[in-house]
Amino acid sequence: MKALISTLALALLITSTLAAALEVLGPHTLKLGSSKCPANGTLTGQYLNPTIIVPVSKRAPNIAFGSTKVPLITHGDFCTIFNLVIPPTAVDKTCTLEFLFPRIDQSALPYAYYGGGHFTFTGYAFGTGATEQTTYNKQPPPGPSPPQPPAVLNPGNAYTINVRGCAIETGMGRLEVIGLLCSPDTTFTFLQSDKKCPIGFFVAIT
Repeated sequence: MKALISTLALALLITSTLAAALEVLGPHTLKLGSSKCPANGTLTGQYLNPTIIVPVSKRAPNIAFGSTKVPLITHGDFCTIFNLVIPPTAVDKTCTLEFLFPRIDQSALPYAYYGGGHFTFTGYAFGTGATEQTTYNKQPPPGPSPPQPPAVLNPGNAYTINVRGCAIETGMGRLEVIGLLCSPDTTFTFLQSDKKCPIGFFVAIT
């Protein structure tokens, strides 16, 4: 219970930090968004944002935390589920799942990140999705996971997580795709955003 309270306190602290001005590591105030974006770290053409983001906790497996705009990953405890909806216009097209991760000086918004940078990506069945009632013990059914996702996510990079056909077929109104991000050694929380240097998960449709 103490561990759970500590984790929740950390989550609240980090979330409140995102709303405050970021002070630097040194004598100067860090100017967010002051540098160019990482290579391939911008969004062009048709792309999708998550429609709902839901944190779940291994240490509180039966608690539903609801949806959020601020994903939370903590080492060995909190993971976050991201839902994305593929539109019918994506029939016969390619979907590229990306994680865009600017450095803090490139980002328009502050974030908190510390640890070894190792993450896992777990896929769920197509057509399913997380809801406000999703918990760690009541996750969507398993499905295909990215075959070769990056093992480490470091600031200042744009990562391709998976490339495949968009899986939506003619006649389908839409298709929900969903995945879980966890870490064994890193705490990471941020505000998903497609502004300036985007940060978070996106699907590019080509």
